[in-house]
Amino acid sequence: MKSLVFVLGLFGNFALSLKPFQVRCDGDRPCGRCQKFERQCVFYEAPKDPVAERFDAVESEVLHLRRQLNEIKECLRETRSSPTSITQAAFSQSSRPHARSLGGENPGEEVISRRINYRRGNDLSSFTYLQPSNTSVIDDSGTRVVNCAASSPGYGSRQRTSSHAVDQQTLKRKRWCFEIRDEAVVDFVAKGLISKECAAAYFKTLIIKDRYIPIFDPGYDTFDSVRERSSILLNALCTIGSMIDTNANGSMSEILHGELKKWINVIIQNKTLNSLESVQAMLVVACYSADRLLILSFAMRMALDLGLHEAFGILTDRLTARNDDDIYGGSSYGDPRHDAEEEKVLMRKSRTWFGLLVLEHIFRVDAGKPPGICLLGNPRRCRILLNHPSSTILDLRLFSQVELNILRATINDTLILNTTLNHHEISDFVHDMKTDLDLWFDDWLRIIENCGSAQQEKPYLLVALRVQKCWAEMMLNCKALRAMGVENVAAMTPTEREILLAAKAAARRHLNLIIFEPTYYLAKLKYAMDFVWAKCAFSFLLLLKLSRLLPDRNEQHNELLDQGRRLIEELSGLGSNSNQPSTGNIYLQILKVSIEKFGRALEESQHSTTDGTNTTSPFWELFDAQADLQWFMPEQFVSEWDFPGLNLFFFPTAMQDFFGDFSLAM
Repeated sequence: MKSLVFVLGLFGNFALSLKPFQVRCDGDRPCGRCQKFERQCVFYEAPKDPVAERFDAVESEVLHLRRQLNEIKECLRETRSSPTSITQAAFSQSSRPHARSLGGENPGEEVISRRINYRRGNDLSSFTYLQPSNTSVIDDSGTRVVNCAASSPGYGSRQRTSSHAVDQQTLKRKRWCFEIRDEAVVDFVAKGLISKECAAAYFKTLIIKDRYIPIFDPGYDTFDSVRERSSILLNALCTIGSMIDTNANGSMSEILHGELKKWINVIIQNKTLNSLESVQAMLVVACYSADRLLILSFAMRMALDLGLHEAFGILTDRLTARNDDDIYGGSSYGDPRHDAEEEKVLMRKSRTWFGLLVLEHIFRVDAGKPPGICLLGNPRRCRILLNHPSSTILDLRLFSQVELNILRATINDTLILNTTLNHHEISDFVHDMKTDLDLWFDDWLRIIENCGSAQQEKPYLLVALRVQKCWAEMMLNCKALRAMGVENVAAMTPTEREILLAAKAAARRHLNLIIFEPTYYLAKLKYAMDFVWAKCAFSFLLLLKLSRLLPDRNEQHNELLDQGRRLIEELSGLGSNSNQPSTGNIYLQILKVSIEKFGRALEESQHSTTDGTNTTSPFWELFDAQADLQWFMPEQFVSEWDFPGLNLFFFPTAMQDFFGDFSLAM
């Protein structure tokens, strides 16, 4: 017995000397085994694999994003079908003191958010992508309540089980919602208005044969390519092509034109449909539409939103860097194929932007459009694009017009009606601008002559270049006379008469060019927009008037009459491209009336000669047909186009003094 007690005592002293008994952890937290024996838990955590940790993190993030996406979809679905009148709730709630104190600078939005949160209660998960997990809301009593439902682990399942109840509450449509219809544009072929063969023929008329809109690349802008990329561009090209094509049905042209206007409205109001092809479609329509100024302004606004005006600068920087690499060695480019594709896109954007710039300057100078875009720097920099691999033959026409119309814009801005320049300064300015026009013509004449790939287009380009120079000189002299404030030819000084004679000479050269080269100019006039037709009609009408104000020999009068009749004959066979196909080309009618009036005036003058009257009788002595021609000014040259010169007249200064003395005596 004593021995047993001794053994137990030794064992007790040994147990007291030991540390608390440690049990190995079963891996759970808290550990069930350690809790049972009330012992300290020892758990050895094995290091995790970095790849597994990264995979777990990615999986967690994907699940989180998927949950947020589902919540966003649920929010959008409920927003479209919710009956809540948030606008009324916002106004009623904003009148409370606590709403004004908590709303900050924009209390309306704060109140709207509160009303949404209060009404939906636990439905705040739909707004988790806009708000923190612990969302603070204000109930109708003004008490701030922290909503933790959005961050609750079981909230998503509860939300799904109660979705049917929420749907029953959100059946009515919100009265305050606005939605922009994103309706896809359908081309005329798919809509069944015209056949594919007919559409291809209209497309070819404007893209292949037309040289007056040089913004397209014939190798890239094919029928199939355009139809695949943009329905609105295809519709615009087919509509204008049907107006130009003389074999097209007139009623079909009107149907397409009416349908196109509907889709133009959709393009203008829907920003998601804004693209390079949409801008090109708007530019084409502006060239051949009566609402040319308005549509061009929309096209310019769309181009600025797309950043088309920046493409030229980016492309020139690349070309400059490439030239430096060729000279000094090295390479500033990555993948050549990738750079080539980017540069092709930049080239198409630059070409479209310059087309808009040319049209904007034409309408600004010749149609009275308010100034919109002004080019800063030397316009001759655009010539660098002629060396680009994707440059086309029509770029010669486009970039030459860019430089010319910037010069014409300078003339228009200087020779305004209320100019501060005196007559001597105006005369010097006319001389300087005449020199600039000569330099422009010589440069582009040399560029076109030296272009080996332009052999087929060279005759058309050269005739167009000469015609444009004659028109620019004629407008320069006419605007100079208008800036001087002289209209009576009989009261002109020698300097003013010299400017008038220069305008008459430019008008005669203009007529000779289009008469003696009909194949290269008049034959293509049917593809031109109304502005080109207006130029031809005005230049001939001005020449008729100046031939009577500054009398020529009878032989020259008869020659001019014959040339006018030949011009009418050439233009009559071209058909009409007017924006009102049923009425015919109004400018062709103006030419016919002008030649008819000139013929009657010439006949009257010759009849008076056979009666023994002096053949060099002043214009004012013959009042019937002469006066009819003198005061003939078509409405189009007053309301639509700003072409000066038709207001000139001849009234002898002696009779002017007589009427002045007579009025003083009265």
